[in-house]
Amino acid sequence: MSSRSDCKEVIAVARDLVRIPSENPTGSEKMVGEFVSRWLAGAGVEVWREPVEGDRFNVAARIRGKTPGAVSLIWLAHMDTVPAGEGWSVDPFGGEIIEGRLYGRGSADMKGGLAAAMVAMKELAARERAPEGDLVLLATVDEEGPHMKGAMAALEKGWVKENSYLVAVEPSGLQVLAAHKGPLWYQLNTFGKMAHAGNPGRGVDAIHAMSACLVRLKELVEKLPYDDELLGRATVNIGKIDGGVKTNVVPDHCRAEVDLRATYPMTVAEADALIEQALQEGLMQVPGAKASWQRLGLPRPPQKMPESSPLLQAFLDSMQQVTGRAEMAGFPAYTDGAIMAHKAGTPHCLTFGPGYLEQAHAVDEYVPVDHLVTTVKVLKEAAIKLLW
Repeated sequence: MSSRSDCKEVIAVARDLVRIPSENPTGSEKMVGEFVSRWLAGAGVEVWREPVEGDRFNVAARIRGKTPGAVSLIWLAHMDTVPAGEGWSVDPFGGEIIEGRLYGRGSADMKGGLAAAMVAMKELAARERAPEGDLVLLATVDEEGPHMKGAMAALEKGWVKENSYLVAVEPSGLQVLAAHKGPLWYQLNTFGKMAHAGNPGRGVDAIHAMSACLVRLKELVEKLPYDDELLGRATVNIGKIDGGVKTNVVPDHCRAEVDLRATYPMTVAEADALIEQALQEGLMQVPGAKASWQRLGLPRPPQKMPESSPLLQAFLDSMQQVTGRAEMAGFPAYTDGAIMAHKAGTPHCLTFGPGYLEQAHAVDEYVPVDHLVTTVKVLKEAAIKLLW
């Protein structure tokens, strides 16, 4: 187990990370990447930088395994955060600790998890015997962006294989999250015909058409037969809508952006078809209106681990060993780990880390300090079970 000095170390590293702004899209991860690579190199871990775009780079660290071709364990942590925003009661980059909570932008999402992975890797690198397979830490850029450019660059480098074990050290409330909903973003457009509001019958109301399409989409999602035991049912959120030109003019255009959270075992193709059906059936209520749609960002399907996965069992056993309890749940959000697992074809992907999802992107974001310490211990124990 970690010593008292190790516990202090993970807290110190997390505070240092929070104090370095890495807001996306208003800033850069460069300074955090430089800190992570310097710290790991100083801890005796093999580490290097992999360019992504401009001055943005991923940090890759590895403890080499002794058996060629053995399964690798990959810890995935992103270095960017959303912008701090306004309304904080503490300095969002102060790294203050108040009543057992470390406050700051990114403390939960996910510099706390990154700090825990860094300290756990340092401790494992000090073991006398090498692991069977590689232990890898990937600290990526742009997870908060729609295209997850850091994760995509890591995939192109070939880090994740069909049999890799992949762990996103995101805030999970110290639960083992064995499934992810698939957040699929769509832009919907409806088109009509302008006319004077005094003679609306001479126009085609694009906003009316959009409202009919959105109501129908809600109805279709609610009727889906899927209700996964970890993820629950699919949901849809209308996040943004705009249209028209003036109060007394029949609107000839309307645009909406929606977030459809696909549950297991839905596919992206099925979600696309649902969007198309909602548009076609909604348009029937407004003769003359037309519509189009496009998917925004990456196609991110839902993901669920098999109960027989050695990765899942190692984390449940390690949580039981460290804390005396082990809880498994699903994740209504998404990680770059899930999309990497999908594209590489590995079913072995879970989320486990310090902090709570409801703190992510929130004002006065925090991570419980004791979560940092527990995460280091669980990451170490699970790695030993899988690789040593």
